[in-house]
Amino acid sequence: MPAVTFQTLRLVSGLILFAFAATHFLNHAVGLFSLEAMDEVQEWRLLVTRSWPGMIVLAGALLTHAALAFARTIQRGTWRLPPWELIQLATGFAILVLLLPHIVETHVAHALFGVQDGYLYALALLWPKAAWIQTVLLLLVWTHGCLGLHHWLKFRSWYRLVQPLLIILAVALPMAALMGFVVAGRSVAALLSDPGMAERMREVTHWPGELDAKWLGLFKMSAWIAAAALLVAGATIVVFRHIALLAAPKVAITFPGGATLQAAIGPTLLDSIRSHDLADPSACGGRARCGLCRVRVEKGAESLAAPSRAERAVLDELAAPGNVRLACQIRPAAPLTVTPLIGEVEMLAPIAAQDAGQGERRAVCLVDIRVRAFPAIAADRLASDLAFILNEIFGAVADAVDAHAGRIDRFLGDGVLAVFGELRGLDQGCRDALQAIQAMDLAMDRVNEKIGAEIGRPVELAIGARATEIVVGRLDLGRLTQIAVLGLGTEWPARMAQLADTRGWQLVLSGDVASRAGLGDLGDVSRETLAAGQGGALEVIGVSRARDIAVPSAALANPG
Repeated sequence: MPAVTFQTLRLVSGLILFAFAATHFLNHAVGLFSLEAMDEVQEWRLLVTRSWPGMIVLAGALLTHAALAFARTIQRGTWRLPPWELIQLATGFAILVLLLPHIVETHVAHALFGVQDGYLYALALLWPKAAWIQTVLLLLVWTHGCLGLHHWLKFRSWYRLVQPLLIILAVALPMAALMGFVVAGRSVAALLSDPGMAERMREVTHWPGELDAKWLGLFKMSAWIAAAALLVAGATIVVFRHIALLAAPKVAITFPGGATLQAAIGPTLLDSIRSHDLADPSACGGRARCGLCRVRVEKGAESLAAPSRAERAVLDELAAPGNVRLACQIRPAAPLTVTPLIGEVEMLAPIAAQDAGQGERRAVCLVDIRVRAFPAIAADRLASDLAFILNEIFGAVADAVDAHAGRIDRFLGDGVLAVFGELRGLDQGCRDALQAIQAMDLAMDRVNEKIGAEIGRPVELAIGARATEIVVGRLDLGRLTQIAVLGLGTEWPARMAQLADTRGWQLVLSGDVASRAGLGDLGDVSRETLAAGQGGALEVIGVSRARDIAVPSAALANPG
């Protein structure tokens, strides 16, 4: 069965259980009005949950969710997990331990001994001695469910809009349930203070007799023993599996800049990244939802299994090239060379370990790519049409940047700023930049075949490229954290792109980019001096079509 099926089953079963818990807590909240109202609402709920279809669905959801969670837990390749995953694991196992006695005292007592396990019986059983257990159980169930829902929904665009309302509901519902439980519990305790009423309650609810109570106690003890045995067995499997992974064959995973880790065969690449204390950008817990752990597989892609449906869906949504995979889904079985594609892990060099407020100077090649005649293209278009056009243009640009070891640093409205050479050195970065620009030039032919007629003019780019030393650091922008070029220096490639647009060239590059890339005779090109106030002057080269430049390979550029 494909992994996506297990993931879907876990999600659907969790939603069923969360819906049951939410209606159960709403039923508790009715206790703020009266005990009779609680029982009336419960009768309607029991028409569903105590029907054969309802019991089958509910029991199936509980067993499925628990079994899949248990299986996923013992199969983990590392226990270096984000706090929210650890909390969800801890609450899940605590729920199992606390819920079993409650099931025995209510559902099992009803099924085997005919106990009428309505609120009168349950509250008499729980209040006040076991009230704290029920309170803890309620909070654990709600925390576990809300964490799961949040980390499933947070990738949907509409979720942020309704999140404030959902937070209010997430706080209000358990509070109302606990207050209803307290009010109704006190009411039942007051009723049972009268010996006659207590005796009458026992008759009405078919309170378990002495022998029945012994059997229920035995069932509770058996349930606890079974749960403890399951947890011990799971912990034993985890320990032995960890030992087996330490002794298992290893394969080399190489990152940009030559950094290499030895990964055990079996766990996912994301597990290996986590277990080696490398930065982990994922936000979905390795469930193939966020796409933040994607990597470009430079070498060894043929050794990987084909993408699952879940991985394929995420990659298709991101319009990722064929050599891009999700680290949470691939399991290396042979040496791989990969390049992380998200800013937080993209730089596995020194800056990845620095604090948010730090940075370092790096010699890089900055490339400013602008869409010519952008106002004419964007004017009077429907929002959906403009979004489609820009996705086609900048999707092609981004693919060219990704394919040549570059990084999109920022979106500029009518263009993007790309950075090359952060991890491969400035000389190779200049060659990568020019090869990427050539790929963009060729990609615009395909873009124009698709949308040129629709917008009434061909899409043309104006590009500026300059080698410079600039500060590269981590920016914390609220919920967004990214690696970015900082400070002065980006204005030069922007002015060069503007000059290219004015002169009708496709590319303006600085002389140092040309020399570092190892360009020889550029043929019929234009040369100018670009001046800028206190910034001095810069000798630049204007090129009509980037595809006409002969960019040498590294070996040809550095023959020595």
